[in-house]
Amino acid sequence: MISAERGNNVTMGAAINATGNSIPPLLVFPRAKFKEHMLNNCPPGNVGAADKSGLSNEVIFLQFLEHFINNVRPSIEKPVLLLMDNHESHVNISVIELAKNSGIVLMTFHPHTTHKMQPLDVVFLDHLKLFITMP
Repeated sequence: MISAERGNNVTMGAAINATGNSIPPLLVFPRAKFKEHMLNNCPPGNVGAADKSGLSNEVIFLQFLEHFINNVRPSIEKPVLLLMDNHESHVNISVIELAKNSGIVLMTFHPHTTHKMQPLDVVFLDHLKLFITMP
């Protein structure tokens, strides 16, 4: 989730299942290096990363996927389905191999359709963005 407003934004990597349970988010700060104090006052379990742009990249998404695996605990015997957009940081060989070896089935949405089809964006994050921007 990112804001369309100008300024310093923090990107949030989130995952919620069909019953409404979630894992703590990964927050990407617009900095050169992540420092633990950036997570002060955050709920327990949140994970942080940094990129000068404040956006995710291949390395940060791999960190999110490892965080997802640690919280969800998928396995080959009990796989999970992960729905996501097809951003280039999400669909590279490192991500695909880690997901396959961990029991995660990846499903991506067609380009330019997540604003209508991605359940987390449509159902939850739109309401969160509205709440955050309220005066």
